[in-house]
Amino acid sequence: MELQGERTAPLALVVDGDYESRTVVRQALELSGLKVCEAEGGEQAAALFTSSRPDIVVLGVMLSGLDGFATCAKLRGLAGGSRVPILIMTGLDDVESISRAYEHGATDFITKPLNPMILNYRVRYMLRGSHTVDALLQSEARLGLAQRIAKIGNWEWRPDTNQFTASAELCRLMGIRLQDFAGTFDAFLHLVHEEDRERVEESLRGIVSRRAPCKIDHRLVLPNGMDVTVNLQAEAVLDDQKKTASIVGTAQDITDRKQSEREIHRLAYFDSLTGLPNRVLFKDRIAQALAHARRYQTSMALLFLDLDRFKVINDTLGHNIGDLLLKSVADRLADCVRHSDSVCRAIERQEGHSLARLGGDEFTVLLTNLSDAHDAEKVAHRMMAGLAQSFVIDGHEIFVTASVGIAIFPVDGDSVDTLLKNADSAMYHAKEEGRNNFQFYSNSLNAAATARLVLEGALRHAIEREEFVVYYQPQVDLRTGGIIGAEALVRWQHPKRGLLLPAEFLPAAMDAGLIRLIDEWVLRTACRQNQAWQERGLMPVRMAVNVSHSLFHGSSLLSVVEETLRQTGLTPACLDLELTESVAMRNAEASIAMLSALKAMGVQLSIDDFGTGYSSLSYLQRLPINLVKIDQSFICEILALPSPAPIVRAIIAMAHSLNLYVLAEGVEREAQQKLLLTHGCDQAQGYLFGSPMQAEAFASLLQPVRLRKTG
Repeated sequence: MELQGERTAPLALVVDGDYESRTVVRQALELSGLKVCEAEGGEQAAALFTSSRPDIVVLGVMLSGLDGFATCAKLRGLAGGSRVPILIMTGLDDVESISRAYEHGATDFITKPLNPMILNYRVRYMLRGSHTVDALLQSEARLGLAQRIAKIGNWEWRPDTNQFTASAELCRLMGIRLQDFAGTFDAFLHLVHEEDRERVEESLRGIVSRRAPCKIDHRLVLPNGMDVTVNLQAEAVLDDQKKTASIVGTAQDITDRKQSEREIHRLAYFDSLTGLPNRVLFKDRIAQALAHARRYQTSMALLFLDLDRFKVINDTLGHNIGDLLLKSVADRLADCVRHSDSVCRAIERQEGHSLARLGGDEFTVLLTNLSDAHDAEKVAHRMMAGLAQSFVIDGHEIFVTASVGIAIFPVDGDSVDTLLKNADSAMYHAKEEGRNNFQFYSNSLNAAATARLVLEGALRHAIEREEFVVYYQPQVDLRTGGIIGAEALVRWQHPKRGLLLPAEFLPAAMDAGLIRLIDEWVLRTACRQNQAWQERGLMPVRMAVNVSHSLFHGSSLLSVVEETLRQTGLTPACLDLELTESVAMRNAEASIAMLSALKAMGVQLSIDDFGTGYSSLSYLQRLPINLVKIDQSFICEILALPSPAPIVRAIIAMAHSLNLYVLAEGVEREAQQKLLLTHGCDQAQGYLFGSPMQAEAFASLLQPVRLRKTG
C-alpha cells in the first residue's frame, strides 16, 4: 500500500451508498489527477480511512448502516482524522442539514446533483487549504520545539486594550499553565521580580513613545518562590496610520548564562579560598577611592597586613592547615573591618567591605573618608587585637601575629601602585622592628625597601654563581686547649660590596625563601671540606653546621644529610648539626622524631644559643642531643656580675646532669676561659681561640695524623 508521504497524487476517499453517485465523483476526481478509493457504508469507510489515510474525504449522507453525519463524526475520532478535510454531499439543500454537517465535523458541503467542474475546484481548494494548515502546524511545532530548546517565549502586548498574549513557552518560563495566565499586561508585570518591575514597565511603555526597540535583563518570580533571569527584547508594530498597534517581543531564559557570568566574575575578582576581593578588584576599588578622595579632598589610608612566620606554620602543619588558618584569619579581619565604621566609610556604601587578600598571607584594608590619619592606627590596633586570641584548627592551637604597614593619601602617594608599594614597605619595616606591630610609611623606608629588593635579587644570582664561601671558627677543649671542632659559617663574596657577614643577608634570604638552599649548600661544602682535610692526613674534627627552621622542619633534611654523607664519604660522627632551642621546641614531638632519626645515622646534635629561647626542661631531657652551646650574651656578662655567672653555672650543672657536653660561645678573654674552666665547662669557641677563617688557614691549625704501617 502506498504510504501518504510517498504518493505522487492526492488520495480521495469517496463514500456513498449509491454506486452511480460514487462513479460520477470518482471519474470527476480522476480527471483532475487524484487517486480514488471507494466505500458504500460508514464502517467500510472507517476501515479504509485507517488503512489508506486519504488526503480528503468526499462523503454522501445516505449510507448503509451509519448515515453520513455519524460517519463524519466517526472519521474525526480516528487517528489523523481531525485534520483531513471532509466534503459532505447532500441533496437536502436546507439550513438544518448544513448545520448538522458542520456540527459533525464537516469541512464544507456541496449539493447534488453535482457539477464535476465545481466539485473539482472545491476539492482542489480544500486540499490547498489542508496543505497550508499542515505546513503552518508543522512550522508552529518546529518553532515551539526550537523555543523549548532555546528557552525562548514570545508575546504580544496591545497597549490600547492592555491585552498581553503569551506563548506556551513563555508561560512555561513563568512557571504557569497557558490557561491560567490572565492575559493582561498587569498580569505579566505581577510575575516580574518586584525589584525589576518598575524598570521593565518603563522600558516597555517607552517603546510606545520612542518607537525604539528595547533589550533588558530582568527576573521572573516562579510560583515556588524561585526566580529565573530572562533577556527580554521587544519592538513596536505599526498600523497603516504609522501608529503603534502593538508591542511584540521575546523572553529568553538566561539563568544559566548569568550564573556562569557570576562564576567567571567571582574567579576573576575574588579570592577562591577566603571569598575576599583579590588584587585585581582591590586595585580597582583603590582607583575609585582615589577619584572620590581627589574630588572631595578627603584622606584615605591603605593598610598592608602580613602574618608573621606563616611559612613556619605551613611547613610544620601542612598546607591544608595553613589554608584553614587563612580562612579563619580572613573572617576575624573582616569582623574587625566591619566594626571600623566609626572611622571609615565604604565607597558610596558599595556592597562588601574594604578588606582584600592579595595572595599568600597578605591582606589589605582600604579606609576612606578619614577625618584623622590616626584613625588608621585605631583600625590597625583592632586587627592586631582580633588576631591575638589563638586559633584552633583541626585540633591544633595556633597563635598568630601580624605586621601592618600604613600609607596615607595624599602624603604617602597619589596612585594605586605607589600607595600599595609604600604600605608594603611600611609593613616590612614593622617586621624589622620585631613583628607584631604596625608602622606608618616614611620616605626613608622607600630607600630601604628598594635596597632590600635589590639584595634579594642579588641573593638569587649568588646561589647560581656560587658567590658564597664558608669560613671555619675553631672549637677547643678547655682542659687541653686543643682543637676538637669547627663551626661552618657562611659568608657572601658580593661582587660589588665585598665580603658580607650573615647578619647582612640571611634575614633577606629567609624572607625570600632562599635560606633552605643556602643551608643545604653550606652542609655539603663543610662536609666535603672536612673529608678533604682528613684525606690530606690531618686530624679529624667535628664539623658544626647550623640548621634553620626551614630545613629542619621541611621534608628533605634526612635525605639531604644522608646523601651528603654518602657523596663526601665523611664519617657521620664528624658532623654536628646545630639548631636553636626555638627551632627544636616549635613542634617538640616532631623535633624529637627528626632528631632521633638523625641520631640513628650517627650524626652528633647540638642546641645552639641555649638559654635565649623558650625550652621546656621536660622536653629537653627527651631530645637525643650531645651538646648545648651557652649563648655569648651570657659569656659577656660573667666578668661584670658581682657573683660569678649564676646562669652560666646553672646551665653547666643542668647539662651535666643530663649527660650533655657544654660549649661556651663568644669567649674573647682569658679571664672568661679560666672562669668557665673553674665551673666545669667542657668546650669553648670565640676570638680568644681564633676568628672565623678560610679553609686553608684553619687547616694550618690541625695536627697531622700518623698512620700505623701494616706488616
